[in-house]
Amino acid sequence: KQWYQRRVAITAGVCAGSAGLPYLYAYLPSNIVAFLNISSMATTFGTQVWVGSIAGLTMFRTLKRRTFGLVQSKLFPKFALLNTTCSLLAITTFINLKNYDVNQMQELWRQPEGKTLVIGLISNLLNSFFFIGGTTDAMFQIHKREKELGLPDEVGATSQIKKCEKATPEDRKLLRKFGMLHGMSMMMSLASVGAAAAYLYHIGKAIKF
Repeated sequence: KQWYQRRVAITAGVCAGSAGLPYLYAYLPSNIVAFLNISSMATTFGTQVWVGSIAGLTMFRTLKRRTFGLVQSKLFPKFALLNTTCSLLAITTFINLKNYDVNQMQELWRQPEGKTLVIGLISNLLNSFFFIGGTTDAMFQIHKREKELGLPDEVGATSQIKKCEKATPEDRKLLRKFGMLHGMSMMMSLASVGAAAAYLYHIGKAIKF
């Protein structure tokens, strides 16, 4: 679990470092701050659409399941870190552009754009700190049991443990745990990409050509 602890430490460092961003924005022109705001949300939206609907499905249908899981275990911590960083950048630039001070933070939730930013940030933080790491840990435990039971590693297939006569109740409990964590991680990703899409929609309504 050392790799997971390192990822959590890096994410925590990014979160802590974001506290200094408002001081940086004071030295930047407002159009640059606006660019950072929009580009950060566009980046997280595009990344999630690509990983979730194109790259992920392609790898699942091409790679053997354990290889696919290994790739995902390397990819998704970076994926979550990028999305969390983009969310932090978007929400801090939004606060700067709106000129909110500490006593006006409640205004963030009253704005439709602010709500989407808060939802996206919370979703990405939950994935970064809890669900992706938990899902990965359970996945590796399943892989270990599959090897012990001599189960095949196939392309585009789910675990054969549930069909294996030698599987124990603990094995099936592990599968349920993985399913729950993976489902929650997917829900957080959907909430994040939905929030990014909603934010870009609201920004797009204000643009006039």
